[in-house]
Amino acid sequence: MREFLHRILMMITALWLGATPTSALDFLIGSERGGIDGENFGAYSLGLLKLALEKADGDHTIAFVDTAYANQERLLNLLASGNADFHLMISGIDQHRHDMLATVPVPLQRGLLGHRILIVSEDSKAKVANVTSMEDLKRLSIGSGTSWPDTKIMAAAGLNVQDAPYESLFKMVALGRLDGFARGAAEAFPEVAAREDTMPNLSVDPNVMIVYPFDDFIFLNKDDIERYDIILQGLKRAYEDGSFMAYFNSHPQIREVFEQAGLDERIRFEIDNPLLPPEIAAIPDQYWHGR
Repeated sequence: MREFLHRILMMITALWLGATPTSALDFLIGSERGGIDGENFGAYSLGLLKLALEKADGDHTIAFVDTAYANQERLLNLLASGNADFHLMISGIDQHRHDMLATVPVPLQRGLLGHRILIVSEDSKAKVANVTSMEDLKRLSIGSGTSWPDTKIMAAAGLNVQDAPYESLFKMVALGRLDGFARGAAEAFPEVAAREDTMPNLSVDPNVMIVYPFDDFIFLNKDDIERYDIILQGLKRAYEDGSFMAYFNSHPQIREVFEQAGLDERIRFEIDNPLLPPEIAAIPDQYWHGR
């Protein structure tokens, strides 16, 4: 209990005090998708990381490392081992990841990643549109990524979740092998738009939303204290001067959430997140949308 309270105090204190690093460092990012191409939510996270480094002391650079489309868990384990050729990853959080890596305690999407909506096909959209209860929801076959925390979270709630590699899940929905692919509220629309030529039968369901406390965080090796401090310093300053919220509110993918996703009009199915570290749950409300 004492160790738990100590970790919470350290995380909250770090948000407001921060270090004052001055070194100029490279920040090499590992990604399960082999880099950021602008069609997925990584474009938002990349811009936010750039903002943080601009706000922090020092003149830092960002680059991506080709990880040959390895899955998240393998890359995170590699990062924790100290043998990775990259310095950080951006991904969803669970207790295991939090324990083995240094978690920068700022939810990058302000919790929107835990608002999951479904990418559906022409064949499945009527079935999904008729969902009105948890029992209806449990009858759907829902896709989620291999090794993603979301997969375990939804399965723990009794949902019928099937895991597969990221790109395969779009094809499985398009071919009728899944009723839907659960994506963060800010992810679904750009992902469907990016595939309108190759998978024109995909669309975003306007009815269902699965909600749980969850988000993307920046993870580094525990020994990489200097980069951790730089990122935390920059994010703290961005919150203090208003540039974080200005970026959040003006980014096209965030605006699309509030203009197109109709979060307030959807049927909300709130489920528990048994994987959420207590220290992350204790992050102050100002860092979460809607709290």
